[in-house]
Amino acid sequence: MNDMSIMERAVSQTENKISARKVQVYYGDKHAIKDVDVDILDKTVTAFIGPSGCGKSTFLRCLNRMNDTIDICRVEGRIALDGEDIYDKRVDPVQLRAKVGMVFQKPNPFPKSIYDNVAYGPRIHGLARSRSELDDIVEKSLRGAALWNEVKDRLSEPGTGLSGGQQQRLCIARAVATQPEVLLMDEPCSALDPIATGQVEELIDKLRSEFSVVIVTHSMQQAARVSQKTAFFHLGNLVEYGDTDEIFTRPRDPRTESYISGRIG
Repeated sequence: MNDMSIMERAVSQTENKISARKVQVYYGDKHAIKDVDVDILDKTVTAFIGPSGCGKSTFLRCLNRMNDTIDICRVEGRIALDGEDIYDKRVDPVQLRAKVGMVFQKPNPFPKSIYDNVAYGPRIHGLARSRSELDDIVEKSLRGAALWNEVKDRLSEPGTGLSGGQQQRLCIARAVATQPEVLLMDEPCSALDPIATGQVEELIDKLRSEFSVVIVTHSMQQAARVSQKTAFFHLGNLVEYGDTDEIFTRPRDPRTESYISGRIG
């Protein structure tokens, strides 16, 4: 029984969470993403790397339909979360974004208290039946974001009063408070100092025990440190996708090798 449970855990940790097939993204006449096929695994950190303007953030925003907010943007192809097409007309994008949380490049806490920043999502999605349940969600989320000990005595103070690194961890706590299944991070450390970056990277490593984490990063060193899978984008194409160690040490495509060695980008 014990052996079986270990095997089951191993299988569950490597199953596909998101599958994308023949994904195209257009901004008006501009073809920004071309024919992307990729399977993103559960309980894994997947890094999207590539030069500026290569399409990695555009593709990331397809995964929770953030591109719906851009009038001239059109997405084609199929993206499935647990086998269900997220672009099906019956899918409510607000509910989808509760399942597929997002942390942005620049920390963007709401102009509310630390407590209310984290409680906002659970309130609107009806995840707590009482104040004590909400208190528990807030504490659990802040602990999950490695922030509880720093803020537990000032939960009523504004989130905007925290340091940059603390604000980003607050945004991570806000994202995990809705109990998502996937966490998207768009260059979450680019506005942070090295110490805060290290704290967020440690946090990403912990979060993968609960979520599928997808991170866009301009730092190849960061991708190598935090991810198990890496996807290299170039000029709107997904050039190569595989185990991070393989991509960085034995890339199959010459364009990947050129980027990693610093010849392009």
